[in-house]
Amino acid sequence: MTNNTYSLPRLTLTSPAAYVIRVRGRIGEKWTEYFDDFSAVAAMPANRPPETILYGRVRDQTALLGMLHYLYYQGAVLVSVKCLGV
Repeated sequence: MTNNTYSLPRLTLTSPAAYVIRVRGRIGEKWTEYFDDFSAVAAMPANRPPETILYGRVRDQTALLGMLHYLYYQGAVLVSVKCLGV
């Protein structure tokens, strides 16, 4: 049993939300065209390989899965996906 007393909007399969997607290495220009609503930032974490951090909003989780599938088929190594909220 959970007690949800906070008042944040509830994330659903069909609600838009902001995400941070981290992939290993640097993504090329053709990839950033696919993620036109996202900002891409290169990161150099200490003692780890370079990463690309993508920040942006998706219209729903179907769009998010499409983006993740695209990254997969491009051979990107997914480091993390974090939902920032609706």
